[in-house]
Amino acid sequence: MPLEEIVGLFTDAPFRWWLAGGLALELHVGASWRDHEDADVGVRRSDAAAIHGWMDGWEMAVAAGGRLTPWGGGPLEEERSQNNVWVRRDSSFVLDLTIGSGDDESWIYRRDPSIRRPWADAVLRTAAGVPYLAADLQLLFKSKRLRPKDDEDARIVIPLLDERAREFLGAALPDRHPWRSLLAG
Repeated sequence: MPLEEIVGLFTDAPFRWWLAGGLALELHVGASWRDHEDADVGVRRSDAAAIHGWMDGWEMAVAAGGRLTPWGGGPLEEERSQNNVWVRRDSSFVLDLTIGSGDDESWIYRRDPSIRRPWADAVLRTAAGVPYLAADLQLLFKSKRLRPKDDEDARIVIPLLDERAREFLGAALPDRHPWRSLLAG
């Protein structure tokens, strides 16, 4: 799904949203370096019902436990790892709604609630006003389950992070994480 179409779909939404995944990193850097199978759009778990209503006419399925289950807009349970809703209109899923945590003041890292950041620092905006998850937070998500595309993203983005973001990521990554060498350089 093209970026312009995603932005058009969500611009007037009555809930907080942001681009996530590889697209967020590309928006941060201001360049594209790989294709994306789908687009990740982050939303708060507390806004799930509003999202379902906003996207009337789209087919939605919760991706959890290796299964896709049709989603009718009910509560998404964090304890059951219901953290992704795949969305399609035709035959292919084109959006992955990544279900995140947060309250009115702060974004909260779903995997470690002690990691919090004010929304203005967690969700940044491009010059055109497109919201995206801060690069260091997105890389933290990607650091858990390394895939070749995540390593590629890290090789490109980590050297471009500012000092504060590099320090945060350095403190958050496990001691023997392979991206530590990128932080040092």
